[in-house]
Amino acid sequence: MDLCPSCGENLAARSLRQTLPGGHARHHRGHLRELRRCSSCRRLAWRDVGADGPWNDAGTDPSIDYLFDWEPRSLPEPWVVVPTPETRAALERQLRVEVSEGHPLFGKAFTAVARCSVCDEVLFSVDEDPAWFAQVHLTWRQASETPPWPWAERLTMPLADSLTDHSH
Repeated sequence: MDLCPSCGENLAARSLRQTLPGGHARHHRGHLRELRRCSSCRRLAWRDVGADGPWNDAGTDPSIDYLFDWEPRSLPEPWVVVPTPETRAALERQLRVEVSEGHPLFGKAFTAVARCSVCDEVLFSVDEDPAWFAQVHLTWRQASETPPWPWAERLTMPLADSLTDHSH
């Protein structure tokens, strides 16, 4: 049952996965656990991913509350969601070409999410953190750039607010 171990009320349906260092050998990047938050007392609860047992109390963590509280919002104009898997792959390939050692996105796994329809800026999510979104100005050179190029800015949540201030 998905009940809060602290107050017994229902846990919210929205859940997050958390990778812990070390853990079982079957998880090459660490031990995975699922986090949910109680709708009533707002405490966090955790259990191993795939487990069916009771939830464990995880206390509170205000630094991740926004991950549970967010509501989907449309992107502001002129931002548009990347329309096709082919376009997404091309944007990701271009960013891999441009970033070099010393750039904050070097060696990271990322996904193209949206792009500005007026300029060369692209919104990427960075896989290692579910709340890491970077607005990147691609140069479209076919070689790696010297940091800080391609220019990148880590955005704050909610994304729609961060992208509203975008200018050309």
